[in-house]
Amino acid sequence: MKCTRYLLAVMMFFAWASTASAIELVEASWLKDNLNNKDLRIIEVPEKAVAISGEPKKGVTHLPNAQVINRYLDLGNIYSVPPTQYPTKDQFEKLMSNIGVNKDSIVVAYDDKYGIFASRLLVIMEHFGHDTSKLKLLNGGKVKWEKLGYPLVENRYVEVAPSRYNVTKMNPVVISWSDVYRDAVVSPSPGIVLVDVRPADEYSGKKIRSIRGGHIPNAINITGTDANNKEDHTFKSKEELKKMFETQGVTKDKTVYTYCHSGDRTAHAYIILKSILGYNDVKIYATSWTEWATILSLPAEGEVWYTEKDKQ
Repeated sequence: MKCTRYLLAVMMFFAWASTASAIELVEASWLKDNLNNKDLRIIEVPEKAVAISGEPKKGVTHLPNAQVINRYLDLGNIYSVPPTQYPTKDQFEKLMSNIGVNKDSIVVAYDDKYGIFASRLLVIMEHFGHDTSKLKLLNGGKVKWEKLGYPLVENRYVEVAPSRYNVTKMNPVVISWSDVYRDAVVSPSPGIVLVDVRPADEYSGKKIRSIRGGHIPNAINITGTDANNKEDHTFKSKEELKKMFETQGVTKDKTVYTYCHSGDRTAHAYIILKSILGYNDVKIYATSWTEWATILSLPAEGEVWYTEKDKQ
């Protein structure tokens, strides 16, 4: 009898694990219908930092009820090396408290560039244990919203009551360079696939954005933003996305390590794989190539060194 109960508990655990919630992709029409939900927090993470304090800037618009955060100050640890690291627990708690987010808040994030910056916010929230069933990415972001002719408001103050956000559990989705080096470079595991989601010219070393260009050995290149439609920034169909990854050997039965230049596009790929395609085991090398390139003892394929000549 005890054995039967034990087996049943194990089966229920794995059933739960396989169906655990993921960050949800929501459409503009859904958000328009839910704008007045008191538990909803709409957060914009624009490509270019736009302050909402101080004098309003004419011509700068955002979605109704949206708060705007700064990708570079709010979603990174500016005191770290490299500064592309995700925030510390204390930094994250302070940000959430300042913008009035609590554990019950439903957060819809959006941006104006394929969702890559909004994805960073949502993945950081998942990492620090926010209920993923309450985390949502706006499909197409501001670009799709505008194309539908939905309302926008000019940049202004957004009055919110601060909260007291405390991280009580973690859901670690981030790995370190040593994990990547051990599992994908030194002794590559057949069950792990490393995906570089940068554009092809960065992967090849043609475009250099750090001390050196190239890519981590054994990495497969799948440019993450190829997953989006260029005209409205929405994601392509599930069938197209499935083909995009599976033809490169990135299949559901494997553990997927993703990286990019500084942790934005890898978060975007994480959401594609987990939320849209239903992959179970995806990890993010958040500091990505920015860190790997500067640790000179780490190997690189297609290695090209940055020189003063490259500035011209």
